[in-house]
Order: sequence, then C-alpha cells, then structure tokens
Amino acid sequence: MTSAWMDNIILLSDSYKVSHWRQYPPGTQYVYSYFESRGSDRDGWDEVCFFGLQYFLKRYLAGVVVTREKIDQAAKVYAQHFGDGVSDNPDLFFREGWEYILEKHGGRLPVKIKALPEGTVMPNKTVLVTVINTDPECFWLTNFLETLLVQVWYPMTVCTNSRYQKLSIQKGLEETGCEDWAPPGGTAFKLHDFGFRGVSSVESAALGGLGHLVNFMGSDTVIALAAAQEFYSAKRAIGFSIPASEHSTITSWGVEGELDAMQNMLEQYPTGLVACVSDSFDVFKACREYWGDALKDKIKGRISETSFGQLVVRPDSGDPEETCVAIMKILLEQFAEDVTVTKTGHKLLPPYIRVIQGDGVDYQSIPKILNRFKDEGIAAANITFGSGGALLQKVNRDTFKVAFKCAEIILEGGESREVFKDPLTDDGKASKKGRLTLQLASDIPSYAPEDVYQPRQGPDGVKGGTGHLHFSPDGKYVTVASGKGDPEKDLLVDVFENGEVLKEYKFGEIRKRADIPNGPWENSPDEPEEEEPAKVEKAAAPALNGVKPQPQLAPAMPYAAMPRPAAPFVMPTMRSASIPSQPMVMQPSPVGAARVTPVNRPSFVAAPQAPQVPQVNRPPSFVAAPMPQAGMTQPGMPQPGMPQPGMTQPGMTQPQAQSMYVPSQIRPAVPAQMQIAHPSFVAAPGYRPSFVAAPMQQVG
Repeated sequence: MTSAWMDNIILLSDSYKVSHWRQYPPGTQYVYSYFESRGSDRDGWDEVCFFGLQYFLKRYLAGVVVTREKIDQAAKVYAQHFGDGVSDNPDLFFREGWEYILEKHGGRLPVKIKALPEGTVMPNKTVLVTVINTDPECFWLTNFLETLLVQVWYPMTVCTNSRYQKLSIQKGLEETGCEDWAPPGGTAFKLHDFGFRGVSSVESAALGGLGHLVNFMGSDTVIALAAAQEFYSAKRAIGFSIPASEHSTITSWGVEGELDAMQNMLEQYPTGLVACVSDSFDVFKACREYWGDALKDKIKGRISETSFGQLVVRPDSGDPEETCVAIMKILLEQFAEDVTVTKTGHKLLPPYIRVIQGDGVDYQSIPKILNRFKDEGIAAANITFGSGGALLQKVNRDTFKVAFKCAEIILEGGESREVFKDPLTDDGKASKKGRLTLQLASDIPSYAPEDVYQPRQGPDGVKGGTGHLHFSPDGKYVTVASGKGDPEKDLLVDVFENGEVLKEYKFGEIRKRADIPNGPWENSPDEPEEEEPAKVEKAAAPALNGVKPQPQLAPAMPYAAMPRPAAPFVMPTMRSASIPSQPMVMQPSPVGAARVTPVNRPSFVAAPQAPQVPQVNRPPSFVAAPMPQAGMTQPGMPQPGMPQPGMTQPGMTQPQAQSMYVPSQIRPAVPAQMQIAHPSFVAAPGYRPSFVAAPMQQVG
C-alpha cells in the first residue's frame, strides 16, 4: 500500500510554495507557466525525447486528489514545519484555498495542461508543456504544481540518454556491415537495463526503466514492466530477459570448480539463451580454455535441427574497451571454423555464442568500444551492452537544464501581463514570455527580422530580449511567444483538464514516435488490441431451464501434432543478434525439442531438468538439480549423491515440473523452407532474469 504522505498532493511541493498565494500582484486570476529544456551540459546532446508526463498525471493529479483528511494532515505538518520548534505557525498554509478546491471542484485540480506528444524528439530550447489554472480563485495552484511536474525531467532524461546510446550502437552496426535491422536483430536488444539496484528508489527504477524501454526491449528492471501496464496501457510485458549467472552462483563452486559451474549453466539451460559471468578469476582463461575448449562442443551443440541456444559470455571487470577487444579476439580464434564475415569484412561469431559487456558502460564508453571493434575488424553485432547506474542514475536536472517558468498572468478585468526572467549574470536562464505555441518553422512562411528573438544585449539591453520567434537550433521548429502564434497549428495537445486525463498514449506508439532510422519500430504495424482466445462452438445441446450452454475454448494442439521442421538446420551466414522473435506464449514445444519431466530437486533449482545424467564436479556440499540430456556421459566425471527419480528425501517436496520452453522461430538468413521451430527459454516465476534476448512483442 502506498504511504499516505505520497498520495497527499498538498505535501508534494517545496516548502516555499506554500507561502506564494500571498505574493502575486493584487487581482491576479490566472497564472500561465511552461516547461522546457534550456540546453544540455553534454556535448552534442541537442535534442530531447519527451517522455514521462503521463505517469505523473495519472499517478498524482487525476481524479479526486484533495480531501478533508489531506487538508487536515497538511495543515498540521505545515504549522509545525513553519514554526520555531516550540510554537506552531498555522498562518502560512492556505487552508482556505484547498478547501475551496474541495468544495467547488469536488477535490479535483482546476488546471489545464498541454504537452508535446510523448516520444516526440524535439530540439532543446523549445516549449514542451504549458500549465494554467482554470478557476480564477486558484491562480496560486499553477506554480504550486511545479515541484511535481518538473520531475518529468527524470524519465525524459533517461529516455534521451538511452536513445543517444541507441544511435551510437546503430552507427556501429552500420559501419561493420550488420544490417539485420528487424528485431531481434538491429538495436532492439543491444542495450540492457541493469539499473534497478543503482537508483535512488523503486519509483525511480520504474520511471527510468520505462524511459529506457522506449528505445530498447531488454531489461532486468522488472518494476518498469508493471508500470507500463498500469500507466501506459501495455497489454503484455514490454521488456525481456534470460537466465544468467551472478558471481555468487559461480564462485560458490570454488576456484577449482569454475569449469564445473560453467558446465552447469549450459546443462541447466540446454536451449534458449543463457548468460554466464566469466571474470570471477581469469576471464581470458575462461574464454580460451573453458568456453573455447573444454565446453566448446556443448556450446556448438546448442543449435540443432530442433532447437536453438546461445551462450552469452559476460566479462565484468577491467578496462571495458581493452577487455572487450581481447576476449572477442580469443573467441573468434577458438570458434574460427564457424566465424563469418560481413559485407564490410568484419568478423562475426557463430550464432551460438555472443558477448555482453555490463561494466563501465555509458554513452561515452559504447562508441569507444565500437570504434575499436571497427578498427580491429570485429562486427558490432557480436556484442550487447548492459548498463546500470550510468543509464538510470548518472543524470540530473541540469543534464538538460530543465526549467518551469511563469510566462503570463491575467489580472481582473482581463488584463494580461507578460512575465519573464532575464538575469544579467546568466543569459542562459532567460525565459520566454507570454502565451506560447510550438509550431513547425514552415508554418511561419514570412516574418520581419525584428520578429526573431534576440537575447538581451549587455547590461543596458532590452530586458527579456526582443522578438517573439524562438527558432530551434536546427531551424525546424519555432516557439512563438507573446501570444502571436496560431493555436490551430500548435504541436502541444490538451492532455489534462480539471482532474481528467484527456489524452493517453500507448507505449507502442511512443516507441514508434521515438524510434531512429532502421530502428526496431520504424516500420512496425500499429499495435493490435489484446488477442482474445479462439473459441469453437460445440455441437448444439438442449437448453437447460432456458439457459444455453456457453461455447468452449478450442483444445490445445496435441503435442504430437506440432509440426516437425521441414528441413535440416543450416548455419546462417550472418545474424546481427540471435534472440528469438516470436511472442512469449506458453505452448507445447515442437517435436524433438527438450521436454521437462518431474524430478526431485532442491527448491533453489531454476528449472527442472531430465534425470539420469552424470553430474559435473562440484564442491561436496553443493547439491544441484539433475542434469538434462540423458545418455551424454563424460568419462572420468564423478557423480555426487543425488536424489534419483521417485526417491523423495525427508523434508523435500516434489513439485510438479512444468515446461519452461515455448516454441519460437529462428530467423536465419536462409530460405523460408529451411527455417525451423525451436524452443525459447521463458524464465520460471520467482527466478531472477538477467540480460535480455527474448522475442519481440509489440505492445500497447
């Protein structure tokens, strides 16, 4: 349950705003303010992807948000807050104003908000949001809401941060001849969100995670998936992940057991994608001697006529650029027999193995790594990136110099007064004045030179500058100030009025709007509505007491009826990524695919596996689940005592195993008749997912 103080709109502001109702000019009836990015403190970040306002509208502003209980609570808090520690001071809090909203508006906020459609990429220094009160008695409310509304800076900035990294990855793919743009290829899964633990709060994780998922499909920040469904009408999970190890699950096997721990990862997840951290002791030895030698056949065997699997090697220390290049060279050498070359002559690992770099990844290190790859003859499609704090936390309000400023007030009698600031000590903080519209520059076919905004020229210059046309740096857009714009051509749309959200954006349309050329959603179809299960009418039956029998769901296709592959698997010549591309729908696996049978297993086992297979070497105290692929006994490999099928140990329950795999379609560069159905891993409930590579699913 959300804490009451987070739901009290009267407490969601800065202290000084509580006193502002007394400070506006006498007769003030309307206060009109706007929100913009005044620039960026990062070189080359000249545009922003607007995102996140809808969350704040639906979470904090919509509906009845002012109640008697909230007013009483706020009155008590502010009386103490503005007191001297001994005596309370109840005079600063504008109780009458909040009671007016409660009585006159039923507790709904009398404000109107216009905003740019979410997902729109807009040059800096343009208006993004405008706010005005709709009741003249509530003139003080507009800027009281500034504190909360300005927090849109966070999801907007994370979204833009993620998008700039997407542009860097796209450039690297193009320059190394990787042109499989449709998901799961291209950029769709190339930057994975590892940031949940690195942010300041759960809400930050949700909002930042959403901002990232506007651009990519990979995330370990699960809370963002729930937020998308609640606040952006997503029908299904909008981010995907796969099973992966962490250092504890590898190092707990001991130094001498690292190889066994890695073998265990391949055997616990015999199909689909699995990531394994490889730098616990010596990442170069792990890549050369373990993955590239001792376990090489197991890795290569993950692709067969009936299944697809991929190992993702994860280094997690060292200089990111040097480490990535070094291990890539080792893997290209160890798997040289299946390495292919792109049209630009860059080497591409076979689809059963890739790399994810999840340490030291940010908007600066990604292009450095990819530029080295280009120079070293390594294709960018070999690598995926994971980013945590640098993605979700290493940003602030000044990254895009976000501000919320009053531009106009209206006094009794209808007199309007332009409002602006223009500090002599910082011309970068000069604000726009009057009513604003955001229009295409092409909507202003002719104008006089003096109409173009010019900032204040020195101490004696015109305060507020001259001119009303604020053209964006790229010349494509113009913020028209001083009420001289055309409201019919305003790119800002009404999104909120008097407690009601007027416009809601689905996550799918936001993704399309924010996409880049050759991006995952550039040419995707419109989002379908949630599919209803197919229904089949049974033979007519007599009505009972006048009630007709309901139609029954069509029975699931029998396992034996699943289609077999039409032809043997052929190694694709090149893949930009190797992530299954079909929706995650729990269905029977194709014939010949791995099936899971009930076994006795410890409660921590991530997925049940078939029994009757020799176990790998591991510390005596470790008890793992039985391994899959019966009959693949390796000489000289001891088998610690394990519970056999049908043998239940005291205190050990025997839950019913369920299939963790769903059919999915490989998309190799071969004719359609050569494509095969293959299982794709779906993580069991309760087990930690990690780096992504899951099927694309267009969602609302």
